[in-house]
This record gives sequence, structure tokens and C-alpha cells, in this order.
Amino acid sequence: MTAMTWSELRIQMARIGATLGVVVRSDPEVCGLSGLDFHISLHHGGQGDCQVGNLSLIDCPNELVLTEFLRWMRGAGHALEA
Repeated sequence: MTAMTWSELRIQMARIGATLGVVVRSDPEVCGLSGLDFHISLHHGGQGDCQVGNLSLIDCPNELVLTEFLRWMRGAGHALEA
């Protein structure tokens, strides 16, 4: 499995934000989004973090953070197409 590029990660975050109806923060170093019971931040350096309800990951590889965030959000009842 090939690692996603920073550009691909940012595009994926934009898609997730659009699905959830939230604004995505995106700059050259960090991209992320948040809502009432969730948060995800990915960093250009390769490590990110996320929280959904009482589940959280801190300082993990961006792709793992994204994968777990999507899984946890689906488990919380959000319909995501990412």
C-alpha cells in the first residue's frame, strides 16, 4: 500500500468536511476539522491526532489517524463516503 501524499490527505479532508458540513482548516503545515464530538488534525510532518467521543489517537501516522477517524465516525452513526 502506497502512502498518501500530503496533497491527497488534504483533498480527503476536504471531502470529509463537505460530507459533515464543517469547515476544514487547511494550511501548508496542518489540516483538520472539528465538530461537537469529533476532531481530527493531520500534520505535514506525518503525525496527526483525532478524537471521536471518548476515543482518541495522539501522535500517530496521518493515514492511521484518518482510517481510525473514519471508522469511529461511521460507528458513531455518521454516513461518510471517504
